Amino acid sequence: MAERPPRTIRFIRAELERLDVLRFRAVVQIERPESGLHSGTADGAGTEADGLRAIARAAADAVSEAFSADEVRVRVRGVQPVEAFGQTVVIVSVAASARGRSQTLLGVCDGGENSSRATALAVLNATNRFLGAG
Repeated sequence: MAERPPRTIRFIRAELERLDVLRFRAVVQIERPESGLHSGTADGAGTEADGLRAIARAAADAVSEAFSADEVRVRVRGVQPVEAFGQTVVIVSVAASARGRSQTLLGVCDGGENSSRATALAVLNATNRFLGAG
C-alpha cells in the first residue's frame, strides 16, 4: 500500500456556544505545520442547523487564515446532516479558490455524537483534497 501524504491542515477543536436563546458562536481551531495554530469564528442565529452552518463558516475562515499568504479562500455553500445506513453523516459544500483556480468541493464526515466536530472535519475533508494532501 502506498504511503499517504501528510495532511496539509489538521483539526484541533470545534466548539459551538449558545450565546442566548437566538444566537450561537462557533469557534474552530486548526493547525498548519508551516504556520502553527489558526482559528475561525462565526456567529449564527436560530436553529441547530444555523449552528452547524456557523461551525462550517468558522472552519472555512480558519483555513483561509492559515493560507492567507497563498491567497487561498474557502467559502461555505451549504451544510446538510443526512441519515444514511442507520447513522448521521454531515455533508458540506464549499467553494475554494487559490492561485487562479476555483473549485466546488464536497466534504463528508460521520456525525457520530458530535455534529460540530463532524461539520468542521467535513470542511477539512474537502479542503485538504483541494490543497493537495490527505
